[in-house]
Amino acid sequence: MQNQSQLFLGIILMLFILHQSLASSAPTPNPQINTKVATTPLRQKIGQMIMIGIHGTQKQDAEVKLALSQVEQGDVGGVLFFAYNIKSPQQIKRLTEAFSVVNSPEPLLIAIDQEGGKVQRLKRLNGFTDYVSAYQAAQTKSICEVKVYYQALAQELKNAGFNLNFAPVVDLHGSPHEPHSKAACPVVGGLERSFGKEPQTVVAYAKAFIEAHHAVGLLTSLKHYPGHGLAQNDSHKGLVDITASYDSLERQPFRQLIAQGVVDMIMTAHLVHRKVDANYPSTLSQNFIGPWLRNEDGFQGVVVTDDLNMGAIQQHYQLKEIVLRAIMAGNDILVFSNNALAAQGVKGFKADATIARKVIQIVEQAVTEGQLSEERINASFIRILSLKKRLQ
Repeated sequence: MQNQSQLFLGIILMLFILHQSLASSAPTPNPQINTKVATTPLRQKIGQMIMIGIHGTQKQDAEVKLALSQVEQGDVGGVLFFAYNIKSPQQIKRLTEAFSVVNSPEPLLIAIDQEGGKVQRLKRLNGFTDYVSAYQAAQTKSICEVKVYYQALAQELKNAGFNLNFAPVVDLHGSPHEPHSKAACPVVGGLERSFGKEPQTVVAYAKAFIEAHHAVGLLTSLKHYPGHGLAQNDSHKGLVDITASYDSLERQPFRQLIAQGVVDMIMTAHLVHRKVDANYPSTLSQNFIGPWLRNEDGFQGVVVTDDLNMGAIQQHYQLKEIVLRAIMAGNDILVFSNNALAAQGVKGFKADATIARKVIQIVEQAVTEGQLSEERINASFIRILSLKKRLQ
């Protein structure tokens, strides 16, 4: 009898744990968001999952006008800017303001990559301030100093009209097991985009970066999950296989920052780990975001793809497969930069100002045919709305 009681209690405990696990993998909306989920057309829900890059510097430019129209109609939930969009502080402020005042169904994410060093779109050449790389910042500044330093960077972004910075990089500079080794990845450590080799260093400086942005009302995004720092190649140019080089320590910065409750968004990387998924990179695989990032690492916020125009994706997959697999993998926002520099190695690449509408058509058809459920779209919609509420 005692054994039966213990068995019964054990089953109850297992069911409770399972319930908690399943609950933690689903977003928990408030009543206002519930109402929006029930009343928003499917097309606009899908639109919130799309971020595009544009070409142009003025409101009157053809691609800018088209993008503004798409934002107003709810076909686009975010816009990403590059250095070629920026001529001066006054010009970029006018351009971002044109997007921020559009009567769109939901607030627009107005994004940029502003890490410092080799990756900064606002710089002295277009009238802003040059900031040192993440590696140099960690080498030369204390945590207190770097927080003040990054608050100045964040304030410049806010003044220019941005509300999302695709930074900080929390990849490792190189192997923490080899203190005297050189940077491992040419596009991360090789460009000094990482704060260091030790996870605790990366966590401390990344947290200061994030808190500096939060202090002025900006969102940030960790990148590149599950860790690009020890990869040997550049995913802009093609698929990168990390099967032999990957170290579980690369997830530690993500995991620790998630546990500290400071993470707004996480960007996935186009990396192949054949022991986890023999066929698809992490951005398109169902074996990373759900099992690792959500269930093991505990992140329930917005997951955004790295640029889906990059060579790692465009060289191997067609648009329909890219879109459907990215959503099935668990990504909430799909990024199409329309930037030829990101699409290195892609023969004949052409920017597509109408990409958002093509993506919407693919997803609508997939829902109609049962390849995707509207509940899956709703889950991303809820996470995105929850994030955007912080912009209001």
